[in-house]
Amino acid sequence: MIGLRRALQLLLGIVAAVLSTQLLADSARTSATEDIRQLYHSTWTVRDGAPVGIWRIAQSTDGFLWIATNSGLYRFDGVQFTKFRPAEGVALLSENIIALFAPGTGGLWLGYQFGGISFIRDGKITNYPAAGIFASSSTGFLELKDGTLWTSTGQGMARFVHNQWQQMGPEWGFHGRSVFRPFLDASGTLWAYNGKTLQYLPAGEHSFHDTHIEGKFWGLLADRPDRIWLAGEYDLVELVRVHDGSWSLYPTHVDFSPGFAAQARDGSFWMASDQSGVFRLPAPLPSPSVPVSRGLLENFAAKDGLTADVSIQVIRDREGSMWVATEKGLDQFRPAALSSVAMPLGTNGISLAQDEDGLLVGVKNVRGPSLFRLRDNKLVPIPHSPEGITSIYAEGGADVWLGVTSQLWHMVGSRFTKIPMPEDVNGLPLEIQTMTTDSKGVLWASILGHGTFKLDGDKWTKFKAPDAEHFAVLSIMRDHEGHIWQGFVHNNVAIVTGDTTRTLGPHDGVTAGNILAIAERGDHVWLGGTEGLSYYRNGTIHSILSCSEESIRGVNGIVESADGNLWLNQASGVIFISRDEIAQALADPRHRVTVRLYNYLDGLTGTPVQLRPLPTAIATKDGRIYFAARHELTWIDPAHIASNTIAPTAVVDELVADGHEYLAPSGITLDKGIQNLRFDYTASSLLIPQRVHFRYMLEGFDKSWQDAGIRRQAFYSKIPPGHYTFRVMASNNDGIWSPISAMTPFYLPPTFRQSRYFAALLAAITATLLSLLHKLRLRYATNQVRSRLLERLRERESIAQDLHDTFFQSIQVLLLRFYTATKQLPQDDPARQSYESALKQSELVMREGRELLLELRSEPSREMPHHTTFQQMVEDLQPNTTASLTFEIEGRPRELAADAGREAIKIAREALANAIRHSGASRIEVLLAFSRSHLRVIVRDDGTGIPAEIFRQGHREGHLGMIGMRERARQLGARIEIRRILSGGTAVELLVPAAVIYLAENLPRKRTSYLDLLKF
Repeated sequence: MIGLRRALQLLLGIVAAVLSTQLLADSARTSATEDIRQLYHSTWTVRDGAPVGIWRIAQSTDGFLWIATNSGLYRFDGVQFTKFRPAEGVALLSENIIALFAPGTGGLWLGYQFGGISFIRDGKITNYPAAGIFASSSTGFLELKDGTLWTSTGQGMARFVHNQWQQMGPEWGFHGRSVFRPFLDASGTLWAYNGKTLQYLPAGEHSFHDTHIEGKFWGLLADRPDRIWLAGEYDLVELVRVHDGSWSLYPTHVDFSPGFAAQARDGSFWMASDQSGVFRLPAPLPSPSVPVSRGLLENFAAKDGLTADVSIQVIRDREGSMWVATEKGLDQFRPAALSSVAMPLGTNGISLAQDEDGLLVGVKNVRGPSLFRLRDNKLVPIPHSPEGITSIYAEGGADVWLGVTSQLWHMVGSRFTKIPMPEDVNGLPLEIQTMTTDSKGVLWASILGHGTFKLDGDKWTKFKAPDAEHFAVLSIMRDHEGHIWQGFVHNNVAIVTGDTTRTLGPHDGVTAGNILAIAERGDHVWLGGTEGLSYYRNGTIHSILSCSEESIRGVNGIVESADGNLWLNQASGVIFISRDEIAQALADPRHRVTVRLYNYLDGLTGTPVQLRPLPTAIATKDGRIYFAARHELTWIDPAHIASNTIAPTAVVDELVADGHEYLAPSGITLDKGIQNLRFDYTASSLLIPQRVHFRYMLEGFDKSWQDAGIRRQAFYSKIPPGHYTFRVMASNNDGIWSPISAMTPFYLPPTFRQSRYFAALLAAITATLLSLLHKLRLRYATNQVRSRLLERLRERESIAQDLHDTFFQSIQVLLLRFYTATKQLPQDDPARQSYESALKQSELVMREGRELLLELRSEPSREMPHHTTFQQMVEDLQPNTTASLTFEIEGRPRELAADAGREAIKIAREALANAIRHSGASRIEVLLAFSRSHLRVIVRDDGTGIPAEIFRQGHREGHLGMIGMRERARQLGARIEIRRILSGGTAVELLVPAAVIYLAENLPRKRTSYLDLLKF
């Protein structure tokens, strides 16, 4: 009997232990935020560029993931794997790296398979060869709370103090030589297995204590001060501090020995297994000494999508992702914003509604009951529900309407009633597109291809919309005032109020296309469709426009939460628009909203719904929002969306100049004549690297930052020589930008053709050519003037000869005859005195004529004209007029060329003589203005002015003065202008180019005046 009693007690104890373990498992799974399969899982294998032969992984302080392999060291930025290449000539001791550690002070420590270690910081390598304590391979590194670095090898342990490694001696009280993977607990105590027992070194002490616990152990995780999870040779064990301060071992029954472990942000315990992938003990972890069995663990192996069953190491990065290194690649597990609900096999259409007991889910193409209630994120079938549900409608109370192919069902509580379809509806099968009830409880149902019907009691009547009868009703909704809203195809909406129907179409501003979703919140109604989103407010309709590259299209589900945020289930995923953006859009229809897209990267799965079941989005009482796709159902909890506050670190990996690579470039000098530059850059945001955005700027060339999007390269071509700095910044998946930019200064030297010397030489050649051109132009202008003067001299000689041979000879004969006749008159004849006086006057005229004739035949005077010549001319003519003559000089006087100067004086004399003879002026002014480009001569009077007819003809009848002045100016290469003054009088202005009028040595030195010569 005693044996039987003991046997029964033992059996009951075993049953109790099993039940308690199962209850713990269920409790853990229920309390955990999500199952391991709900996490977003990404993989990288050799096909994706991942290296083979992974030994260890670690994250450096700048956020990059480093991978130690038997073929070298690799860096991973979430997009590509880059093999480490030293920036300088020092190389790693070996490529077979088996230990890797990233201290909090920065850099990387590496341990090699056959001894020796290395330290890398900023691309520079410090090697510690395989000698002494490093003659054996390193088994691990760790960093104490005071920053002291420790390492272990087959030769013992060493500390890194004052930039030197110091081997731990017997004075430390450690009783072993070969040390395997020491570890730290939560208090900073150092633990190490000495080959026989487990010893520990409290923080701040210099002597190890012995636990006298025998066995080979290595530390995995210290989740609390009184417990350490250890890996034994065959199983997972707990090291627990008991009441007297000593430590005791408690074995588990997980039946495997983890290689590495890490704790996730949610408190769950992840373990790497060399046979079955990765295991996860959900949070909260059981209390110390409580039995832990394999049933508590979640497992994720190759059959679930892990890259291999042999997992080597598991770590948590700074953004919360869990990384698992396997023998075939790399896996990432991270929380997803959206979680999925497991759907029955064969699901092809999901209907959503909410009654008084929670969320109802109708499933199409599932045999048996197809109405489910969601409990703890699992679908629980409702017994006796109809099969093949295509639509559901519930107001939140007890009444639920179910549309089934060619059937309508009414559910109240747990009782289902089949309702006959309208008698005048022909054709099979019949599909109920959408349903609602009016304020009187009458059911409105849109039957595809037949229109909208109303069910009042057991009587069906067809609703006829006056202006929209020929359109198909896709969506329907009752607002808080009792209006029935119906959405049609082709931008048409109907609002039914009692017996009155108001239709809205494209001419009223409806632009959403085929209206698939209608939702109300406050004073506005949302209209979502194939072409976008609109809202109805205060009798008008406006469209919502996006300011980002994410367009709003294919909207089939709308939820505006109580806090004013808007959620849309649409073609490219789920779109979130904040309440602030919505408020601005409602206040200003022209405002373009900023949207946040949730897609497959956030856990959204499934094919978007194109027609039905509708609607595809619903908010539940607990604040979650559910989104239905064709085959999948996902949900999001807006109150618990984690944001990534870790700003990425941007780095410039490489500068490629015309094919020449510069690793980690900084302060380099490029070769001369470089035409094409390429900058390769990246950033250390591993959570969702596909959403890392970049902007860059080449200081000295770009005037502003360039938006690169997700591109990780920048290209420049044919930039001028000079000093430049390339800058790049990055933002993470939540738009947090790196606080500082990565900088790469460099210098592009000029080629000889781009140098200052070449520019100076070119300037000298140009100046010489321009000077030569100037001299040629002067010579040409001088020759032209000389030719014209010689031609005039010949003409003058010809005229003088003709005058002498004809005119003057004839006049002389006439005067002789007149003299003879005068002598025949009596001496006292008064007429004789008059004739003799006329003869004397005639002799003076003849003498003046002979002088003019001699002037025509003589060579031009060599006396140089001067500005005083003009002044003398004015003074000589003053006695011939009662008008006041004034003479004025502007500018610095210059010496005048002989021929051109005399011509200018003659033109001025003629203009002044005309003013004296014809103007009747009281004041005549002569202005002589010297400038760098020309000589200006102005003769201006205040007389009666030139008559309009003479001014129009250009000369006075029988007079050649004006004509002569123009001819002389044209031959001189000058410009002359004769104009009337509005206040009365006439002005004659002569403009002579400097190259013509000035002596060569008096020409001004000008930078651009050569073009002035070409104008004349």
